[in-house]
Amino acid sequence: MFSRISQLFLAAAFSVPAYSVWADEPDTGNSFSGNVGVVSQYVYRGGVENDDMAVQGGVEYAHKSGVTLGYWGSTLGYDPADDAKNRGFEHDLYVAYDHDFAKDWKYHVQTTAYYYQDSGRLVSEEGERRKITGYDVMGYVAYKDLSVGATVQLNNATYANAGDVYLSAVYHHPLKYDMTLNTSVGAYIYNDAHDDSFMQTEKDVVFNEARVGVSKAFSDTGLTASLDYVVGGQDRLGDDFDNHMVAGLNFSF
Repeated sequence: MFSRISQLFLAAAFSVPAYSVWADEPDTGNSFSGNVGVVSQYVYRGGVENDDMAVQGGVEYAHKSGVTLGYWGSTLGYDPADDAKNRGFEHDLYVAYDHDFAKDWKYHVQTTAYYYQDSGRLVSEEGERRKITGYDVMGYVAYKDLSVGATVQLNNATYANAGDVYLSAVYHHPLKYDMTLNTSVGAYIYNDAHDDSFMQTEKDVVFNEARVGVSKAFSDTGLTASLDYVVGGQDRLGDDFDNHMVAGLNFSF
């Protein structure tokens, strides 16, 4: 999930809604924008959402007031509603607000709904029910190219407990030849108060992932290529995530 990117063809620009808004300054006027791309793998907060090539893209409307409405989607390597299927699709819808409150400083708040194709509710053998659709709220404070924030899960979903908190920091640094250094780190504070047959928590606080990579923009084409190395941490059960090298190509318009 998100805010949810994190979200990864262009990890620094539009991996998950979280990454897109962390990287860009708010527009001075109303505007529409969009992007489409592919990544060699879709890795989110340490976990693999698609182990094969994933197609991703989104559209966004930014109002001069600082309010942004957006959509982002990606192919998945599984179907959350049906274990027998190895393909699915994630739809993320978000509303955000940016505000510059001092020189080089801004804050951002965002709420995101994560809807999965053909999703609804799952029922466990014990008769417990959980929604596949998830909701969260994210906030961050940014100083120049550094952003630090937190995302709070709002409901019990099949992949998270209400009250789970994801802490993250993102840093981008411009390099020569239209290249950018992209780094990030993330950790979870898991809430075990809602554990049931769907969700079990063994670790209260875990490091999830760290990323380091570079992206290259090709002037006047809208194309950006990226390469990121993902260092995997752990999940709420204490199981280790693998490390990954993720490559991508993104077209923005």
